[in-house]
Amino acid sequence: MTQQTMNTSTQATGKRSAIVVRVTGAVVLVLVLIAIGIFPRFARDREALAAVNEAAATHPVVGITHPAKGEPTSELFLPGNIQPLYTANLYARIDGYVERRNVDIGSKVRAGELLAVISAPEVDQQLLQARAAFAQAQASVLQAKAALGQAKANVELSRLTKERDVPLGEQHAISQQVVDAAVQTFDARVADVAAAEANVTAAEANVTANSANVSRLQQIQGFERIVAPFSGVITARNIERGDLVSTGKDAPKPLFSIAQSDTLRIQIDVPQSEAMNIANGQTVLLDVKERSGKKYTGTIIRNATSLDGAARTMLTEVQVDNRDGSLLAGMYAQVKFTLPQQRQSTIIPTSSLVIDHAGTHVVTVSADHTIHFLPVVIGKDLGTTIEVIGGLQGNEALVTTPNDLLTEGEHVEIRN
Repeated sequence: MTQQTMNTSTQATGKRSAIVVRVTGAVVLVLVLIAIGIFPRFARDREALAAVNEAAATHPVVGITHPAKGEPTSELFLPGNIQPLYTANLYARIDGYVERRNVDIGSKVRAGELLAVISAPEVDQQLLQARAAFAQAQASVLQAKAALGQAKANVELSRLTKERDVPLGEQHAISQQVVDAAVQTFDARVADVAAAEANVTAAEANVTANSANVSRLQQIQGFERIVAPFSGVITARNIERGDLVSTGKDAPKPLFSIAQSDTLRIQIDVPQSEAMNIANGQTVLLDVKERSGKKYTGTIIRNATSLDGAARTMLTEVQVDNRDGSLLAGMYAQVKFTLPQQRQSTIIPTSSLVIDHAGTHVVTVSADHTIHFLPVVIGKDLGTTIEVIGGLQGNEALVTTPNDLLTEGEHVEIRN
């Protein structure tokens, strides 16, 4: 009994020892595996830290550019509509019927050329009556002058009679009654001369009035002939033979429209920034899309010499020679101005400009690779470049594309 108990106890002890051995082995194996994974990582971290501690401090890398001098002239492109140099709408100045029409749309006419004839019989009759009245007034003048001549002759006769009878009356050779009659006759004949002269004056005034009436009716009759006020092309025709035409508000449309297109003009609104550079006589170039490849030259003829208060632009007129007829009135054109610059400017890339709460500035790189923020005054925006009119000397090294992380006095590396 005792022997069995001891054997059982010995077996239990052996099993426990085996379990302890196996657990211990497993723990040792895990520790070994952990050591194999951790120690190399620690080694790499130490190497990386050492490399970082040994490496030199890093700096931002930037590209640089240099300003360019602005050209002594600048190019300005502005749109404009081509217009005739002269245009006119011809209306009727007399009531009547269209008797004849000599031109149509597209007809080229010369100044004074007859375009149409209007028949106005009433005016013609009034003119005939006025001419007859004028002739009658002229005849009345002749009669009045003849009466004046007769009155003057009677004055002369009565004067001779008076001068003869007055001395005889003083000598009592004739009666005083004869003397008085001679004196009264002379005075009456003088009065007759004055009346005759007044009649001549009235007759001449009547002639003047009738002459003026004839001239007035002749001018009205002249309106029967519609003539071209200047050389040009007929652009509209609103009448036909036999049409009734009238004057005033009863004429809704003009008889003809005419335009002078040998010389064309373009009116352009020049912005305030370039208005001071505009001068009469300057040459411009015209680009018309429908005439691709052909360049037209124009000349600045006049400008308003003042700015529009609302748009801040100056009205400028350019004239173009169009004797070849290749341009049409109403076309759209792009006008190129080459204008002299009145100030020295510097051109930089638009990407070099920085605009923030501190204002407008550029970032420069000094000889020791230190950056500085330099305020500038900008001018015209040229697209990919921009004009700087103040703040730069022209020899600075500018950061091409500065970012928000750059700070004043920071050292940078320059990208080659």
